[in-house]
Amino acid sequence: MVLISITDIHGRQNIDRSTAQTLAAADLLVITGDITHFGGEADARPVIETIQNINANIICLPGNCDQLSVNYYLTSLGLNLHAATKLIDGLVFYGLGGSSTTPFGTPQELGDNVMREILMKFKKNPAGRFHVLVSHTPPHGTRVDQTMLGVHAGSKVVREFIEDFQPDLCLCGHIHEAIGSDRIGKTLVINPGPFPKHYARIEINPVREPPPLPGRRDDGIKQPSTLVGNNHRLKSVVFSNGIKEEITFALH
Repeated sequence: MVLISITDIHGRQNIDRSTAQTLAAADLLVITGDITHFGGEADARPVIETIQNINANIICLPGNCDQLSVNYYLTSLGLNLHAATKLIDGLVFYGLGGSSTTPFGTPQELGDNVMREILMKFKKNPAGRFHVLVSHTPPHGTRVDQTMLGVHAGSKVVREFIEDFQPDLCLCGHIHEAIGSDRIGKTLVINPGPFPKHYARIEINPVREPPPLPGRRDDGIKQPSTLVGNNHRLKSVVFSNGIKEEITFALH
């Protein structure tokens, strides 16, 4: 499965042909907030429609710069992942929109207590083969939450949740300049940077095991390889940041 992680759109719709082709070829687009620049439903609608015209397979959540009416709009379309979970082709997505408190008084600052309350309700879906936390706010103390002044502006609550829950992947945004990846335990954390100039292409493949030796059943019919339990493996991540950088991860 190929995911495209998109964040911090802030109302921009100037998607070039190359980016549009990449989005169109993906199995799923995951938008991690700040769809608008302090706007509401009327501002979010043309952004979402522009992206849907390229690829209709979308899940998303609001960021701290989106007004509450954006939440209602996304919910009306069946796209809103905030405080919810979605199971899609064996991947389970857990969503946390808005942000922790900032110095700027933005529309959707949830604060630590509300964020913790939302995250504490998430339980791992046993039907899932790969678990993804989608959080507008990055976890604190990582390479993906560091501002240009060197301050770690991410959420300690999100970090605590990741340390305990250990999803396979965390997709975030919020800190525009902190493009890249980091790890918390087994969890790979990705901040793709502000769209449409930046995004991350993430490929996740089922893990297959070879047939038992010598590779044949008792009746002599060759056995196909099968999925290993409930596992998927993150194969690669490609960041688009002017030049494309490909990083391949081998998860254990």
